[in-house]
Amino acid sequence: MPREREDLLKSRLDINVLYDLYGSLLTEKQRKAFELHEMADCSLSEVADALKMSRQGAFELLQRAKRRLTEVEEMVGFKSALSALEKYKIEVEKLLAQYDDKLPKEFKSEMLRLLSDLEKIGD
Repeated sequence: MPREREDLLKSRLDINVLYDLYGSLLTEKQRKAFELHEMADCSLSEVADALKMSRQGAFELLQRAKRRLTEVEEMVGFKSALSALEKYKIEVEKLLAQYDDKLPKEFKSEMLRLLSDLEKIGD
């Protein structure tokens, strides 16, 4: 996959995660436009028709919504914190696997339970 397409996919995934976290902070119209465009894969013209506005108006509404999601993440940082926790979780799992034969089974079992609980935080 060309690098440009990978970057586009990553940015779309990132903005969708931000929407999951902070979408309730958008206006009703911004949420509707975002859901139609990003989740239902509607074109800007289709979004504009659904919201009874111009194509340019739909574009600007989507840009404001995305900008708002990014601004909230910059202030709150919840997505960044979840990402950091996931990296630590992966590192702990690697260590548990690396020292598998040296660790008491009870310790390893308890660590795996805690890691499983940690995974639920993002849900």
